Amino acid sequence: MNYRLMVFDFDGTLADSMAASVAIFRKIGPGLGLKPWDDLPAARGMPTRAMMKAVGITFWKLPKVVREFQREAAEHASELKLQPGMAEALESLAARGIPLGILSSNREDNIRKCLAANGVEQLFAFVIGYPHLFGKARALRRIRRHERIERADMIYIGDESRDVEAAHRARIAVAAVTWGYHTPELLRGCEPTYLLDAPGELLELRSTAQVPAPAATSSNSGLR
Repeated sequence: MNYRLMVFDFDGTLADSMAASVAIFRKIGPGLGLKPWDDLPAARGMPTRAMMKAVGITFWKLPKVVREFQREAAEHASELKLQPGMAEALESLAARGIPLGILSSNREDNIRKCLAANGVEQLFAFVIGYPHLFGKARALRRIRRHERIERADMIYIGDESRDVEAAHRARIAVAAVTWGYHTPELLRGCEPTYLLDAPGELLELRSTAQVPAPAATSSNSGLR
């Protein structure tokens, strides 16, 4: 059975934005009092909270860091490319009649600039910019209620451990992708429903009609 709704993260999952994101953090870091960090391979193997602690992003600094990042990202959003093979995969999914959406910590206008520049904006039923890095579980639950579908019919696709954790808390399936920010080893340890190595594998996803158990604590879809 195909999923009745596929919701995507944006940065790293749909957009090939890692280099741009690293450049932005290096630019804004000194002004925000963050510690320099040049070991990208090590960073990719660290859960999000551990990485934040390593560079000095406290709970109180986080909102300002997110705002500064989004402001800088807006300047080059239309220049971002999609991950190789992603446009073709999205077009194939849309052609099968599967509704597609986006839930991201980036801003909606930044996301839409990229989608429009890459000719895929029309494939998405909704785009939600939700600036709470660790609030995606709540957003996913709201999306599901708004769309009036069962948990087993919805899947979230992301490239970070926090994406997997959010889907577990929302009790929906999750596909972790290895072409984004976090390493396959870290993602595998989070126990996603699927671990994907190429965008074309999105076409092979099938609902198992099983609702994941809740994990331990460690615009258009009604979120506004």
